[in-house]
Amino acid sequence: NKNLHIGIVGTRKMTHYGKTFIDNLISDLSTQNITIVSGLAYGCDIIAHQSAIKHDLPTIAVLAHGLNKIAPAAHKKDAESLQKNGALVSEYSTFHKPEPLNFILRNRIIAGLCDAVIVVESDVKGGSLATAMYANSYNREVFAVPGRIDDKYSLGCNHLIQNNQAYLIRNAEDLLNYFNLKLNP
Repeated sequence: NKNLHIGIVGTRKMTHYGKTFIDNLISDLSTQNITIVSGLAYGCDIIAHQSAIKHDLPTIAVLAHGLNKIAPAAHKKDAESLQKNGALVSEYSTFHKPEPLNFILRNRIIAGLCDAVIVVESDVKGGSLATAMYANSYNREVFAVPGRIDDKYSLGCNHLIQNNQAYLIRNAEDLLNYFNLKLNP
């Protein structure tokens, strides 16, 4: 059984809707051979890492800076915890400082490490849409969580779905069906 690497990305300003989706998804995937990949940022990223840790799934955090520090500093304990069953990854030398451009560039690594990327919540612009673009260009699968047409952080996801740049995902079963896997009881 292949170990799938699933990227989970989205806005830093996530809503309860996004958090609930991530928690339910990872809980349901916890019996699968899956690694969760994200960027250790506020919002969707850190919730994905925390949920993976909680459910004993391996998780990889792709950093936009050197390994000598964690940015944001508020996620230092999570970064330490995820290393027990995962890894911190960076393309930068140890003491490379976080620079704004690095955060968009690291999204290509998230996309490249994954079999599929799930965009949980996004406005019409944002780093998670860049991750989806990279994933599509690498022939990786992209899924997006649909939302109400007037919700700011569903606009990007709805756009991806509407323009056939992402499959609509409602739950773990949608993801597993795509990869011809069954949801374990």
